[in-house]
Amino acid sequence: MPKSYLAEITTEAATGETARIYEEIRTHTGGPLVALIYRHLASMPGALEAVWRSAAPLLATGELQARAAEIAANAWAGKVPSPSAGVRDMRAASLAHARDVVDAYNRSNPVNYMIVCVIRAAASRPQAPGARPAADTARRAPWLPPSRIGSIASIPALDGLSPRARAQVDTFAKSGHNGAPMLAPTLYRHIAHWPALLSMTVREVAPRLERKEFASAIDAFQVAISAAAAHLARDHAVAADPILETPRMTAVFERFSQVIPEMVVVGHFLRRVLDKV
Repeated sequence: MPKSYLAEITTEAATGETARIYEEIRTHTGGPLVALIYRHLASMPGALEAVWRSAAPLLATGELQARAAEIAANAWAGKVPSPSAGVRDMRAASLAHARDVVDAYNRSNPVNYMIVCVIRAAASRPQAPGARPAADTARRAPWLPPSRIGSIASIPALDGLSPRARAQVDTFAKSGHNGAPMLAPTLYRHIAHWPALLSMTVREVAPRLERKEFASAIDAFQVAISAAAAHLARDHAVAADPILETPRMTAVFERFSQVIPEMVVVGHFLRRVLDKV
């Protein structure tokens, strides 16, 4: 039977309110990406809008993004291998574009995970009487990223990948419970633009995941982000939209909470490998 993947609304297919929120996501995360978690939420009626109502006022302050970037800065401090011959042979322009893609994920994924943790913290904490409403922060000046990541190659559709690339991406796809659709982290799809890089990633990352070599780094990142998110949710009196407290949404947040921290560590690992070219 053909594999089933998480439903999503791509940036190319987004219209109306979804397209507007996608543009705000790019602005507030400081990069050209709209991550899979948002593209999946957009396929669920009212879910993306509810997340954005809850998170956007806090994002406007820039505190969440700055703290997430600070925590993620040393997401992987361990050793990295030398780049493969195929990666070393990539043209300079291709390497620059590949680095931009990895940088885009390394900027957005910590923010995305912090948003999930802030919403989960807000949902588990009763709103304190007289607390400052999150909407007050919307009056602040828009947050500006520390540096600009230019436009990047589009995300390849899964159905558009070659059979070899599709099998390589599936190496990292996460199975769901009780036949739930597969979650294929988008970074692996994205670097399929550079077959040598994707092949090297399969050789270098997949065995390390299997051996749990990234586990301690992933755990450290999760703990630090969760603690920071709890403080932000409290200090800004963030209120989770009621839609986000339903079992279905709780399951979505739980599933992505198991994937995004891994991708933060993997992304920083890959960036350090590319630095050696």
